Amino acid sequence: MKKFSILAILLLFFTTGCSFFEKEKNAENIDAKKDNRTAYVVINGKTLYTDDFFKFAGVVLKEMNESDFKNQEVKNYLVKNFIEHNLLLQEAQRRNIKVDEKKISAVTESFLSEAGTQDLKVYSGSYDTDAKALSEILREKFMVETLISDMINSNIDIKEDEIKKEYIDNYSQKEPSKKAHIFQIFTTDKQVAEKAMAELTRGLAFNEVAVRYSEGPEKEDGGDLGFIIDTDYPEIFGEAFKLKPGKISDIVKSEYGYHIFLVKEYSRSKKIDYDDVKTQIHFSLYNKEQDKKIEELINELYKNADIKYLTDINLNDASLSVKSGSNR
Repeated sequence: MKKFSILAILLLFFTTGCSFFEKEKNAENIDAKKDNRTAYVVINGKTLYTDDFFKFAGVVLKEMNESDFKNQEVKNYLVKNFIEHNLLLQEAQRRNIKVDEKKISAVTESFLSEAGTQDLKVYSGSYDTDAKALSEILREKFMVETLISDMINSNIDIKEDEIKKEYIDNYSQKEPSKKAHIFQIFTTDKQVAEKAMAELTRGLAFNEVAVRYSEGPEKEDGGDLGFIIDTDYPEIFGEAFKLKPGKISDIVKSEYGYHIFLVKEYSRSKKIDYDDVKTQIHFSLYNKEQDKKIEELINELYKNADIKYLTDINLNDASLSVKSGSNR
């Protein structure tokens, strides 16, 4: 499946690991047809339609390939996010959370402007989304964000001691990376490698020989790979790191072909200072705590929810359902 865009993930708000399928209840004696729309699920008495699902997942569906539409795990993932979003939305409504209507109008107008047309397609999956539908998408998004901010973000407090412990455990003991400025001549032909070595032995400049004989993309730069870390490259480059600065290797054979290395100089990154990574660590710890609390909230909402599935979702119906629209 293709990578989801960031804005697509904004629509699929959360991906926590709740086992919501344990909450499924098959409704009996309920007519799954109403107002010419197909009722999909009832959550705490509120009926949601297949159109609602396809609009919610529309951006992601447009990024999927044919095999994804038949993948049960992909379907479960999308359904899970749809249910979780609506549980959070209902909780926001229950708490009478308000959003700034002026902000919604401003964002809607920016999307519908000529400059925002492309962003609109990315965000809603269509150039044809009207102002009312877009405002509804934004209103739901802002309500859920406000709920998370009020119930979770305001209660997260990452202490300095936690940040320092994370630094000591995962940063302070790290050895600084050893880097080398390396030049390479590479060829798949042993005889070419031998010709190149012969010219180097006669004293020709390494960069000139590389341009003449190397097959690698760096040949245009005279074989210059720049500063590299040995662990970022195939194992054969470990041979280059054995050289003293200014020295040229023998011909080295690998599974790829034949290499001749030159090391210009070495450098070692400085030890990671606490102040350099403090903000990064805080951000990481904050996100972990936020994810944990969101999962706890969603689990609690599932535990108290009454969820009745009225029909099954067929992802192959996506193109028709997204076009048909929803009057919710």
